[in-house]
Amino acid sequence: MKYEEIIDLMDKAAAMAGSDYKIAKSIGVTPQVVSDWRHQRRNPQPEDIALLAGLAGLNAEQWAMRALIEKHEGTAKGDRLYKALGKALLATGATVASVGANATVISGMMSKVSSMVVPSWAYVSTWWDILVPVGCSTMYIMST
Repeated sequence: MKYEEIIDLMDKAAAMAGSDYKIAKSIGVTPQVVSDWRHQRRNPQPEDIALLAGLAGLNAEQWAMRALIEKHEGTAKGDRLYKALGKALLATGATVASVGANATVISGMMSKVSSMVVPSWAYVSTWWDILVPVGCSTMYIMST
């Protein structure tokens, strides 16, 4: 996962828990581990990402699957994980990436449903919760 995403997730978890110290106590790691994540000295494991997401009030299952796939990105195991978990990510509304893809970020607000063509290899990362894939190259994005 990108460092900025981890920090954003940690900030949301800290807002709910009260502090990084309380994050550590809530998810069962030492405060030093949380500090290491925050200062990019080590990356949280997928299970820690899930715990942070749950603490932040986000869908822990989506975050865990995404983190697991990204951890093994570019490997044969990553390809197998994507095949096994990718459909589950789509079904839960998570943003998914084809393994090895570069990120294409869609930002800004949309007041209505719009249709856009997105290459099947694209990685879409937005704050929208609902992404409905249609076919292999058209994606409808609904804003809330």
